[in-house]
Amino acid sequence: MIPLIVAFPLAAAFLTSILPALRRERFSKHLFLIGMLSPWLILPQIINNLPSNEVVGNWSRVSGIEVAVDAYNIPFIVAELILSAFVALYVWGYYPRKIENKAYVLILLLHSGLLGAFISRDLFNYYIYMEIASVASFALVGISKEKGARRAAFKYTVFSLLASYIFILGIGIIYLKTGYLNLALIKENLEMSREINVALALSFTSLLLKSGIFPLHFWLPDAHSKADAPVSALLSGLVVKAPAYGMILLILTFPLNSFVQKMLLSLAFLSMFFGIAMAILQKNSERLLAYHTVSQMGYVLLGISLLNPLAAAYYALAHSLFKGGLFLSVGSLAEHYGTRDLEKLSYRNNKSLMLAIVLLSLAIGGVSPFIGAFGKAMLIENLKGFLKYAFYAGGIGTLVSFTKLNYYLSKRGEKIEIPRRKEAISLSLGILTLLGGIYLYPHLSVFKDSISLVIAIFIFYLLRKLGVFGVSFKAFTPEQFKTLGKEINAYMVLFTAVLLLFLFNFL
Repeated sequence: MIPLIVAFPLAAAFLTSILPALRRERFSKHLFLIGMLSPWLILPQIINNLPSNEVVGNWSRVSGIEVAVDAYNIPFIVAELILSAFVALYVWGYYPRKIENKAYVLILLLHSGLLGAFISRDLFNYYIYMEIASVASFALVGISKEKGARRAAFKYTVFSLLASYIFILGIGIIYLKTGYLNLALIKENLEMSREINVALALSFTSLLLKSGIFPLHFWLPDAHSKADAPVSALLSGLVVKAPAYGMILLILTFPLNSFVQKMLLSLAFLSMFFGIAMAILQKNSERLLAYHTVSQMGYVLLGISLLNPLAAAYYALAHSLFKGGLFLSVGSLAEHYGTRDLEKLSYRNNKSLMLAIVLLSLAIGGVSPFIGAFGKAMLIENLKGFLKYAFYAGGIGTLVSFTKLNYYLSKRGEKIEIPRRKEAISLSLGILTLLGGIYLYPHLSVFKDSISLVIAIFIFYLLRKLGVFGVSFKAFTPEQFKTLGKEINAYMVLFTAVLLLFLFNFL
């Protein structure tokens, strides 16, 4: 039963791809929607039988491919199905006829690839499905009409494939030393050695790169900000979660020494604050949101570094909903205004989008009772002393940047007509972050949230008065490189340095 959740969209992708050859391309929209929504038919039965696992084809565990659904991956699966459903409705008729069929096939492949990765309990099967999703992502970024999209897609492709090669090398070493790819069998027969530690160093470094964690985030801002709004929602809300889930599988299978945990913890906080700082300085609405993906993935990594995979999984669920909603909402404004310049956008004449963006901003800021507050409550349980205050500071920093977003969007602007379907999708996601938070964590922290909001608003106006938002950071952007080759080489050096750091720490 579990493999059907992947089989349905994968079959729909194949059938959609052959429609042009059969001269039945007009059915692409319908088949696409069926493929995107069909996994929902399987989900209720899977949830009723939690936890459950099976080996595809009824082979033995040693010979076959095991899949499972349990407490650790159900948040990822639910997030994937919810956001993919909303994006499917959003892109209905979104692409021009010339590329419509291809776009639908790619989104279906992305959908099935992510679901396949999230149910995997076999390292090689996980790798294959993650790569299906990755390749579809490169292509979807490349078909965007935004200037610089192909450059961003190429850079994304180079570094994602580099990470893939290193990850498969790590898997190979694990297979060589244990004789298994099945994670349960690896754990049962595991004997730690220098070779296993090398494999873990390779695997973690490659997954950190694919997740867009600082300082290996360099491909993410361009890829996420140059893509079309629904693709950005999928990339930020879902695609970067697949490698994060891979890290959860690793910490559930292999022991980590305290020094490596501290290193991951440091990267988590660095990613959180770097993403916030860069987001605050952005004038492009999509890059602001993209840098917040770097920051928010720091929260997911925080749960992983604290060996609290449930906290990481539920924060990933929360992030998928509010960040997917923000990309769709702000992206709708940008597309209909014809610009992504934050100073030229306004939601003042569109009450539905205004309400949606305000709700989603509160959710990402961790204000109760939104779903972001639930995710942060799970994370903060394991923090003490200075780290706890740093965590609170990160929440305030997030609220500062979204105060900036709402400040500019609330200014008067040209009245534009946005399709009601897009408005309804954005507002639905905003309301869902509230209802989801009430269902999972119906607690109100009125005093703490009020203090955080007041401090955030004060800091925003202080930074504005000091002229911080007018600072140009072009020297720190990819445009400083005269050629794409030099840019890639510079980032390769940085990646190599991080990889060596991990190798030395694991050994």
